[in-house]
Amino acid sequence: MFSILFKIIVNYLYVQVAILAFMAPFFAAYWYFAGRHHQRSFSEHIERYFDSRYGNALVFAWAAAEAVVWFVIPEFLLLLVIFMRIHKKRQLLYFDIYGTAFGTFIAYGLHFTTKQLIGVPYITTKMVHQVSIWYQQHGIFGLIHQPFSGVPYKVFTHMAPSHHYLFVFFLIFAVLVRISRYLITYALFMQLYPFLHEYAYRNYVWLMGVTTFLFSALLLRVYWAYS
Repeated sequence: MFSILFKIIVNYLYVQVAILAFMAPFFAAYWYFAGRHHQRSFSEHIERYFDSRYGNALVFAWAAAEAVVWFVIPEFLLLLVIFMRIHKKRQLLYFDIYGTAFGTFIAYGLHFTTKQLIGVPYITTKMVHQVSIWYQQHGIFGLIHQPFSGVPYKVFTHMAPSHHYLFVFFLIFAVLVRISRYLITYALFMQLYPFLHEYAYRNYVWLMGVTTFLFSALLLRVYWAYS
């Protein structure tokens, strides 16, 4: 039990540092060019950030990187945004889709080998083999397993060229699968927005820490399941 808890904590710290490092350039640009309003609270800055073009850029880069090597799913970022008082929530979803499309294109071009894929954080040989089985059994429809299996999207993108799927068809189907997952999640959490916004507004930093810890635990659970 202690060893499991220790691994979760280590992964939490690793994920936390990685997330902060990923976000840092985008928040630094916002703070330098648009966010220097000292009368605003931290929560106001966060909401203002995700209503700006800098927030769009972060979501785009996040989704694109997740399709190639990044190990934190876009929902991690977008779920907290749902509880913010901002006007461009749907626009952020569009930029997530644009980023997914761009990242899928990059992954298609790179086409990592199995050895390269398992060198990416939290990717295992069993994940690669499982995706190969899904592709062999269901063709391009093997993508349907991605949202529910926990296997990262990047495994599907890098392996798709080996199965000779036409990029355009793969991209269209991949986006449809991801949109369906987003719409279900968005519809569910928007029902909770009126009840949770004020609490989330006062506790963005604390909630980010809790979400990161839970994500680390789930990430480790999937990683162990496919180890």
